[in-house]
Amino acid sequence: MPPILIDTDPGQDIDDLLAIHFALLRPELAIKAITTVTWPSDQRARLIKRLLRYLDRADIPVAAGMQYPLRPMSDGEKQRQHDLDNCMNHRCFAEPHDPADADFRMDAVDLIIQTVEQHAGEIVLCCIAPLTNIASALCRKPEIASKIKAIALMGGETALNRVEHNICFDYNASKIVFTSGVPIVMGTWDVTRRFVIPKDECEIYAQQDSALHQALYDSIQKFLPVHHWKPGPVMYDIFPFIWAMGLDHYTLKQQSVEIETSGQHSRGMTLLRGDAKHIQVTTDMDADAVKSLYWATVFK
Repeated sequence: MPPILIDTDPGQDIDDLLAIHFALLRPELAIKAITTVTWPSDQRARLIKRLLRYLDRADIPVAAGMQYPLRPMSDGEKQRQHDLDNCMNHRCFAEPHDPADADFRMDAVDLIIQTVEQHAGEIVLCCIAPLTNIASALCRKPEIASKIKAIALMGGETALNRVEHNICFDYNASKIVFTSGVPIVMGTWDVTRRFVIPKDECEIYAQQDSALHQALYDSIQKFLPVHHWKPGPVMYDIFPFIWAMGLDHYTLKQQSVEIETSGQHSRGMTLLRGDAKHIQVTTDMDADAVKSLYWATVFK
């Protein structure tokens, strides 16, 4: 049972919540901490704490992390980020007022450092968000790099000529993480998007008796019109957890990946260049197997 730390940015896209719900139900995964990143990271952390209360897992520490990326960010871009709060699904997920929501005893960067040191050589960081918290932890205490077993992340794209949000949003942080020497397992955009929950199948949540499934259904319904171009929840973020479970539902290949931080049109891309040996990248997945496992886990 590998100890894992989850770094996430729930609130806009629904797959963070659905994937973490899945991970919390898997006995193979020992979740030691959950951290949130990107404004409003405190609201995102409260969302996670509500999910944990539904599952009676308040024992898992939660911390809110970095609000803004390590790369330059204009005031206009910050305002656009703030405007996204209007479509955050934390507004309809569970209890709106609970004193425990505001009880964050340490920031996410310190919690990452503490958790790595407590589980040195064993901890897997499951990252399903921009890498700002992780890079900040590596900068604050560089010696933790040798204590991290692996970073399993959803992010990047090597088969298609495009940027991917988690890497691109904070390309400076991504570069710090990718050059840290920590073994990286990278679930790419084109591969991880192959597991989709079609809109009509989302009704399965509404048909369950539990309050948690009803709350997840409400969040999905808030998500769908905002992300109207998607066929339903696209389950990118389940990849790190499937990998941490030791399953072979994703095909991996060693590739040398570098983060482009300077090109006007390519900034934030994950490019195949250099001679790095510590990075594995997804090239295929058994989407049916992943979906079957998800279904059997969350609707048992």
